[in-house]
Amino acid sequence: MTFGVKRTVHLSSAISLFTLIALVILVLLPTFYLISYVFLRWPEVNREVFNNPIIGNENWNQILKTLFFSFRLSLSAIAFDLAFGIPLAYVLARKTFPGKSLLEDIVTLPLVIPTSGFGFATLIAWTSNAGIGGFLGLNTGVLTMNAAIPFINVPFLLFIVHVALTFPYVVRTIETKIQSIDSTFETASRTLGASSLTTFRKVLWSLAVPGIFSGTVLAFARSLGETGATIIVSGVSTTASIAIVRWTGEFKLATASFMGSLLVVIASALILPVEIYMSRKQHTSVFRYHIPTFLDRKLMKFERFISRRLSRVKDFVPVIVVLVTVVVPVIVVLNSVVFYWSADPYTGKAQGGVIYQLFGPANYFNHLVQATLTSIIVALTATYISMCLAIPLAFMIERRWYGSFIRSILKVPMIIPTSSLGLSVLLLWGSNGFNLLGSGIWLIILTHIVFSVPVIVESVIPAYEGSEIQMYEDSARTLGATAYDAIEKVSLPLVKGGLLTGFILSFTRSLGETGATFIVMGRDVTVPALVVNMVEALALPAALFTSTFLIVLSLILLAIIRVITRK
Repeated sequence: MTFGVKRTVHLSSAISLFTLIALVILVLLPTFYLISYVFLRWPEVNREVFNNPIIGNENWNQILKTLFFSFRLSLSAIAFDLAFGIPLAYVLARKTFPGKSLLEDIVTLPLVIPTSGFGFATLIAWTSNAGIGGFLGLNTGVLTMNAAIPFINVPFLLFIVHVALTFPYVVRTIETKIQSIDSTFETASRTLGASSLTTFRKVLWSLAVPGIFSGTVLAFARSLGETGATIIVSGVSTTASIAIVRWTGEFKLATASFMGSLLVVIASALILPVEIYMSRKQHTSVFRYHIPTFLDRKLMKFERFISRRLSRVKDFVPVIVVLVTVVVPVIVVLNSVVFYWSADPYTGKAQGGVIYQLFGPANYFNHLVQATLTSIIVALTATYISMCLAIPLAFMIERRWYGSFIRSILKVPMIIPTSSLGLSVLLLWGSNGFNLLGSGIWLIILTHIVFSVPVIVESVIPAYEGSEIQMYEDSARTLGATAYDAIEKVSLPLVKGGLLTGFILSFTRSLGETGATFIVMGRDVTVPALVVNMVEALALPAALFTSTFLIVLSLILLAIIRVITRK
């Protein structure tokens, strides 16, 4: 019996050690290698960025200009997200109404839809007469590519795309936090005559701020690193993530790596303190504040006045925002495929139709088939390897004293700009690092593993915490089961819902990834990258069909996720 216990302990230690080694090599090293690369190649970086013999420090000026623009875009999008996302999160968390599940799915859709397809859908919806412009009877689109928002000087299209892609992080994070708060205090506040706004400020605020803060950080980091949709709608504007892709294509590796390392540092500085703080038990008292009595009374009167007149507005406006930024582009691109199917509806030329571009001289259909095959192979392989690593990691996070640290550090690969990640993987495994792999399908797989592992881990942990796994395992062990049998026959079946959800989310994320893939793909083009290539080649009908293909696939996968989570 003692020998069996020792053998189990040794086996468990060996699995833990192997898992940690795999975590470092496959996830953490590719995530942070870019920073060490900059230090190791500092003379080269310094010469190209700060002391170029021809252009001086112009590359540094471009980095600063690009970063400031990216921050301005991200901050403006997040401010909009918070203004409309908090009311929507409250509605989803506290109210029951017909269509609530559908609304939650619509809010979640940008998380699973390939961003290049969504970016093209947004482009068609707002800038062409096949979209909103045609619906309003105009001969042109509602917006031009470079039409900017006054004061903040951010292009409308970029703003719309970033709002749509970051909105789910704010809404779903805050919704989850509000759901975890006992509603008794709110009921008592309303019973005493407080308005809904006063109740939120005095009761929910200090309890919900950690969730608001966490959602804001995740959304900001997501906006800062968005590449796929941004590269399609950017026009003459350049964000930090796009600059990395372009500089890498121009072989300005020192400049691209310096920019990428800055983004990795920024993302880490944003997410790690938040994760460490959120892991603390007592944190709500930090957000308490004191307002003088006379000001508080005036504020309560104002809140009562606003609540009476805007009660319906605050419920419906956020829904309209979701419909306009997410649903309308999807409907437009699906509808446009029908109109452009056989020919250009405005000129009547077959060359402008979907069929001609797919099966004509350009033969985009064969490119689409090959890209689809590549995407599926990459997504399945990366997800399978990630599952093998994520399952023991999730159990270690829940059972080891260092688990909270691992979970915190795993958040960084989820939110760093994917273009930075792609460049880091290229430099690590390519000729500038270990020189083991060149650009191609295996480098794509290694890149996708980095962000797939955290996605699966974050899906398994809630399933683990929602069941009494340890109790069932102990019962199985007392009946003579080995540790391996207890995990295989008891623990894994209990978390299979989380495993299935994590598999689908990882597969979908891998299927839709654009920024990192662009840098490491070589000749092995995936479907999201193919959409960008089609748009750049002005093969818009083919891009319409490919975007529709991606969107429909995402809707099917989202429906599967909904069925799994309900069960």
